[in-house]
Amino acid sequence: MLQWTEKFETGYPEIDSQHKRLVEYINELESLAYTTNPDRQEAEFIVNLVDFVEAYTATHFKHEEDCMARHRCPAYSENQAAHESFLRFFRGFKQRFEAEGSRPEVLKELHDVCSGWIQTHILKVDVQLKQCIG
Repeated sequence: MLQWTEKFETGYPEIDSQHKRLVEYINELESLAYTTNPDRQEAEFIVNLVDFVEAYTATHFKHEEDCMARHRCPAYSENQAAHESFLRFFRGFKQRFEAEGSRPEVLKELHDVCSGWIQTHILKVDVQLKQCIG
């Protein structure tokens, strides 16, 4: 389970709020990744989560990149490359999800990648925005 702390903060409230929401979804996904027979509500959540991640990446990544560009953050290029890498993963994941459904192995993969993303990308790249916002 991921615990949001101030070390994840970028100094930009809207971005931090979006990151917090992603952490909440990832924590919910963690418990569902070990459910072999999800009930209707859990199955709906899984579909909504996949839709959320797709929409999140489309809007959040652009917003974050625009913010880094506007504040001339030195991590801009690294951030943009990391976003592209995640989008490649997610496109492949979505194809697998559509073909295989919400099998535990599929959900564990999404959880592991998203959990790792939060802990590496945000803590190493996104937080660099804090020093650029003045």
